[in-house]
Amino acid sequence: MDTIIDKWFSTRDQKITWSISVAFLILFPVYFANIAAFLPDGAMVSGGASVTGEWEVTFSEGAVATSESTETLMDGEEFEFEFTFDEPGLNLGYVEVTVWHDEMGEQGQWPEQCDNAVGEMDMSEVNGYVESGSTTSGESGPPNECPTSYTMVILLIENYTGDSYETSGSKGEIQNMWTDGGNGRGDWICKITLETRSGSKPGPFDPLALSNNEDGEEITVSWRVVGVEVSVTPVVEVSVS
Repeated sequence: MDTIIDKWFSTRDQKITWSISVAFLILFPVYFANIAAFLPDGAMVSGGASVTGEWEVTFSEGAVATSESTETLMDGEEFEFEFTFDEPGLNLGYVEVTVWHDEMGEQGQWPEQCDNAVGEMDMSEVNGYVESGSTTSGESGPPNECPTSYTMVILLIENYTGDSYETSGSKGEIQNMWTDGGNGRGDWICKITLETRSGSKPGPFDPLALSNNEDGEEITVSWRVVGVEVSVTPVVEVSVS
C-alpha cells in the first residue's frame, strides 16, 4: 500500500511542483531579509514607523483657526483681548497675535502722532508653549508711522522653523520630533495698554493748551492658529552611468 508521501511524489510533474515549492520556501525569507542590498543607495522598503534610512522632511502649514476683535481704549487704559482654542487632534506649529491701529482720535492744528499700543501676552491659562524663540510682547512703531501693526509669534513645537531638511534615522522618531505635545490649548490673553501721543508745537515753550486733543484709539487684535502637517519621505539617489 502506497503511503501519502509516495502519492505526492508518484509522478514527474508532482516532483517538479514540490521541488519548486521547497525552493521558494527557502529563498523567499532570504530575499526579503536582504532586499535592501538590491535597492539603490538610500532607498528602502516601506515598513511603518520603525523603518530606518535616509529621509526628506517637509512641512505644510495652514490656518486652523482665526479670530479678531476691536476695542476703543483711552490713555493709560488696559484691556484684555481673549481667544480660546481647545480643539484636539491637530498638530499646531505656532500662534500669531497681531496688534493693529491707526490714528483716529487726535484733533488739533499740529501733525498727528501715532499712539503706542503696548502688548503683553498672559500665557498662564495656555497648556504649554515653547519659550525660546517666542515673542510675547510688543509695541507700536514710531510716532510718525501710522497706521501701524506688530505681530507676536508663540511657538508650540520645539525647534520648529518650517524649513525642509534631510536626515537619517527612524521614521517614527523623526515624526515624533515635530508634534506639539498638547501645547497651545486653553485661554489666550493679550493685554493691551494704550499710551497716547499728541502732536504739539515744536519747541520747549509750547503751552499745553495749544497741543492737539487726543480721545483714545481703536485697537484691533487678531489671532491666527497655524497647524502643521509633517511629511517624511525616503531619499532615493539613482546614479546614471
